[in-house]
Amino acid sequence: MDLDGLNLTSEVIGHGRFLFVRLPEGADRDLIRAWERLGEGMENMHRAEGPASPAAFRRGRYQLLRALPAMSREGGLPPPSLLQAQALVQLEGASPEFLDGYAEGLRRALERGRGSVECLAGVQRPRSYTSYAMTRFAYAGALAPGEGARLPCGVAMFQNKTPEWWAMDWMRRESFFLPRYDDAGEMTAEGHAWAAREGVPAIVRRLFHRAEGYGQPGGYDFLAYFEFAEADAPTFRSVVAALRDTARNPEWSYVREGPEWWGRRVARVEELWG
Repeated sequence: MDLDGLNLTSEVIGHGRFLFVRLPEGADRDLIRAWERLGEGMENMHRAEGPASPAAFRRGRYQLLRALPAMSREGGLPPPSLLQAQALVQLEGASPEFLDGYAEGLRRALERGRGSVECLAGVQRPRSYTSYAMTRFAYAGALAPGEGARLPCGVAMFQNKTPEWWAMDWMRRESFFLPRYDDAGEMTAEGHAWAAREGVPAIVRRLFHRAEGYGQPGGYDFLAYFEFAEADAPTFRSVVAALRDTARNPEWSYVREGPEWWGRRVARVEELWG
């Protein structure tokens, strides 16, 4: 769909890749060395504290995650094959060239070892539905990115909005992010922002958009990635449950979800085999 017609920005401020990896059996030393070389010159986010510096973002950044299949769940959208991946590489950077080079290099290395990789791509855009007041509410106290030792849990989630959502006037779409009140001033529905409030100080959030636009066949409108401490896993589940409760958050009536993939952040390729 035309972003200008949706009253949404088309500006791109970053790029992301989600590489879902099916590992070959056994940790092959040649594969590990080839894989590690792909990240040379890039920032390993497992060891990074705070937001990316401009220099690191230009070089590209990566995070390795080992799957936690018992925590993951299927969604209503395909492909469920993502949940068969034993590892995930989350990439981000200012331009796609380094990220695509990493992805292609990993694909070739894995094919030699009888593994495989499935790539989902997205772009970062300036925030939408964000007034000054909402920016203060949702981001002023937000948890900053941190090292994997401090925030070891990573979750990737993928979503589409329905055609009915994209057919709405932009003001109506924006209204779903705010609480609703009756004539007496009583809150009748929390809306997205209020339902997710407990996650602001506890969960690192990164959101990527489909580069070609929204509401198109195949793929996902939104690719979301979250990091948090093990002690805050119940908070993450509570926030997701609140967002999925359409009585509390009517917006979710227009959301269709793909797989929810859980993993543990690791520092080195060899740790992906556990």
